[in-house]
Amino acid sequence: MKFNKRDHIWYVCYGSNMLNERFLCYLKGGAFRECSNVLPACEDNADDPLQRMPYILPYNMYYANTSSSWNGSAVSFLDITKPGCAYGAAYLISKKQFRHVCRGENGGHDPENASWYNAVVSLGTFDGIDVATLTNSRRLDRRSPSYNYLEVLVEGIMENYSYIDNAEAWEYVKSC
Repeated sequence: MKFNKRDHIWYVCYGSNMLNERFLCYLKGGAFRECSNVLPACEDNADDPLQRMPYILPYNMYYANTSSSWNGSAVSFLDITKPGCAYGAAYLISKKQFRHVCRGENGGHDPENASWYNAVVSLGTFDGIDVATLTNSRRLDRRSPSYNYLEVLVEGIMENYSYIDNAEAWEYVKSC
């Protein structure tokens, strides 16, 4: 597959976007299952991610804020104040698609003007392509996620990590 590496990025997600079906709503537009928000399609929505792979993040995941997309319950963030470990999925997408996802995660705002996912965190490079994730630049107050949200995280983990069974995935999402 030929593409310009400079025009692409590995976007690493660790919450509901680990589930491919959910992530594609950011690119193609539409609503995901029981989520109340309808996402606008990306202008660069002709292509699905070029690749997807499991990616272990070097930070712990936790739940914070209250999201209208998840019936007022908490969603995932990373604690970038110290080392840790979180399951994630990396999507190889265009940088234009990545900017669209960043705005979609922040109510239409770019990260530098957002209060939720205001930090684009570099995770280095993979095969000469930048790797990055989104989170908040500070540690937010913990809140409880909904059962439906946790179900989607479990689905995403099991979709990306074939060696993890249902019980282990549930143990992980509950421990965060």
